Amino acid sequence: SHLEARLPDVLKARRWFAGKARAIQSVRIVESVPIPSPSSTVALLFIRVEYLDGASETYTFPVTTAFGEQAAQIRKDLPGTIVTTLKVRMKDREQTGVLYDALWNPDFSRTLLSAIGEGGRFTGEMGTLIASSTQAYGNLISGEAALEPAVMKAEQSNTSVAYGDRVLLKVFRHVENGINPDLEIGRILTTMNFPHSPPVAGSIEYVRANGEAVTVAILQGFVHNQGDAWKYTLEAFDRYLVRCRAQPTGREDALTLNEPLLEMAQGDIPAFARELIGPYMDSASRLGQRTAELHVALANGQDNPDFTPEPFSLEYRRSRYESMCRLASQTCSLLKGRLNDLPSVTEQEARRVVSYEPLIQDRFRDFLELESRALRIRCHGDYHLGQVLWTGRDFVISDFEGEPARPLSERRMKHTPIMDVASMLRSFYYAPYAVLSRQQSNLLAEGGGARLEPWVRFWYGWVSVVFLKAYLGIAGRTSFWSGSQAEFQILFDAHLLEKAVYEIGYELNNRPDWVRIPIRGVLEILETTTRKAV
Repeated sequence: SHLEARLPDVLKARRWFAGKARAIQSVRIVESVPIPSPSSTVALLFIRVEYLDGASETYTFPVTTAFGEQAAQIRKDLPGTIVTTLKVRMKDREQTGVLYDALWNPDFSRTLLSAIGEGGRFTGEMGTLIASSTQAYGNLISGEAALEPAVMKAEQSNTSVAYGDRVLLKVFRHVENGINPDLEIGRILTTMNFPHSPPVAGSIEYVRANGEAVTVAILQGFVHNQGDAWKYTLEAFDRYLVRCRAQPTGREDALTLNEPLLEMAQGDIPAFARELIGPYMDSASRLGQRTAELHVALANGQDNPDFTPEPFSLEYRRSRYESMCRLASQTCSLLKGRLNDLPSVTEQEARRVVSYEPLIQDRFRDFLELESRALRIRCHGDYHLGQVLWTGRDFVISDFEGEPARPLSERRMKHTPIMDVASMLRSFYYAPYAVLSRQQSNLLAEGGGARLEPWVRFWYGWVSVVFLKAYLGIAGRTSFWSGSQAEFQILFDAHLLEKAVYEIGYELNNRPDWVRIPIRGVLEILETTTRKAV
């Protein structure tokens, strides 16, 4: 009870806790699984957080103790891992120690790695923690000496531990009943020997007495990389800006893109675009190719009903249409309430978005009314440049969890793969503004960067075109494809618009200074694309 009383403040201080903005009603430890390790016993806690509104959430939190010199070292080097101070009477004297996050205990991390390789089991009060490996485990570990564990610094919604440069253990903090898509999709791709995603070496799952399973951790091959594709793209756009600033004035007419991206993807890429954008054109094309190859692989899990392609049914279209319209209504309502907080230019554009709500609903209705032979497949679900690693020569696609804010059941749904395509193009759209914001040539500020804006649109347009061209060159020949360019345009417009509308709400709640990016995106999608009847 003392620990439970402490946990709300502890959780709110963790980056991986998603409920910081919600009012907590109660926090309870609903399960504790003891895991012996050489230096101490770890308790893997399952913590249920009840809120005053909305659904509850469950989090995993492995904790262990330290006393004496070890506790002093943790206080000095790892104060952020401490849960609480402990006072324990041992051999007629009182000792002071700490209860802290066990993932920072190397012995515990080694215990988890060994358990995966050996098929270890740990029994809790209401279920069992089961570790298991795949065929890839032996190839990745290779029977070498124990690999030194280190917690990765880029902690976000999960916590990852690297073992040398061979494998990476991702521990899921927010967990739900059912298999996590990152494990589910990763296993399938590993079985297929798909070369452009990290191989899955094993997993840790908690299985209740009634058979319900919860994914606790996934062990993957370590990908040697030079950062994610977002970082790589920002660096490429930096170099592009240098070339743009060296261009003589009066060339702006050559920058205008007069056709929808999909139509441009059917033609040739002009030499001027290749010269100005440079090597990143080939990179965007390569990424389009890898994206299509991923979708082809995910569509070929025929022996597994969770991966068998399904029809683009009326029931699915109606469900997605209702979700899209609900998002548009909520976002326009939120935007309307924040109009007075926006700079004047952004406010004018925001008012146009609010007035366009019926037009947004119409574009989503095109999606509802589309009868297509296209098939729905398992997709990445949260596809953007930050989910792709750049190795220096190629791209590796990672993080198949889907959007963490969505329920697990939604993240495992089958969709048209065009959803992933649209999400990646929105990521391309964001990259130039991130660079300009960082350089303080901020296009988001009133009157800022006006000369550069045509060059930004030129970059986004042609990078998107080469991505689409490479993607369609592979995906256009597959069984899940409809074969109709008009159908693609409707699906593409709907998903691109849905993503941009979602971004408005996200930016208003997290980065209000950036909200002009998706506002402009929505206006451009509505005002520069044409509706086509099939």
